[in-house]
Amino acid sequence: MDIGKKMQDIELFSGVSSEKMRLLAAQSTYKKFKRGEMVIGETDPIRSFYVVVAGQLKLYRSSAEGREQTLQLLGPGDPFGLCTAFATDSFPASAMAIEDTTVLLIPGTVIEEAAKQEPALLLNIIRILSQRLKDSMNLIESLSLKELPGRVASFLRHESARSSGDKKTTVELTLSQREMAKILGATPEALSRALRKMTNDGIISAAGRVITILDQKALEKLSEGE
Repeated sequence: MDIGKKMQDIELFSGVSSEKMRLLAAQSTYKKFKRGEMVIGETDPIRSFYVVVAGQLKLYRSSAEGREQTLQLLGPGDPFGLCTAFATDSFPASAMAIEDTTVLLIPGTVIEEAAKQEPALLLNIIRILSQRLKDSMNLIESLSLKELPGRVASFLRHESARSSGDKKTTVELTLSQREMAKILGATPEALSRALRKMTNDGIISAAGRVITILDQKALEKLSEGE
């Protein structure tokens, strides 16, 4: 696989000079992970910058009791490990492939030096960090202030944000209900009950991983706790 050519399609590197791209590509490597395989573990002593090239993985934290909270889902083009590249020597979460996944690894020292010399790369990193902070604040708000139906509604609204906004918006989930439950801080059984009630109320219809939003206004009210 041509690493340099693949990097050109990743938004993170938008605006970076060709010379710097060649340097980054020359010092980057690919690594493949099978579904269920750990990419990084909490506290792992790693200083690398990662970008998902293909597949999907999840960032999550685990409690001492074994309870798992998914923090974020990452797909093609999504970078992670910013803190290990710039600040700390350990990763604050675990990353696991939830399908066969290919990851691009760039040494932290290399990406740090490139960011000093390439304003476009630094601005892209700042933009990504800002969005991650916003997403984290939304997750905290949802988990702490909303009941499960509201969290489900907020999740579906977020997933359908790229749609046209028609009265019937179809959301095709890229993860199982079990993984969705981990994002929402619920058990799979509780999530199933919430989805079933929303179906009975005529807000959504579900067929496997495909969910059709039938009543946008009702979904919005539910997500806002009304």
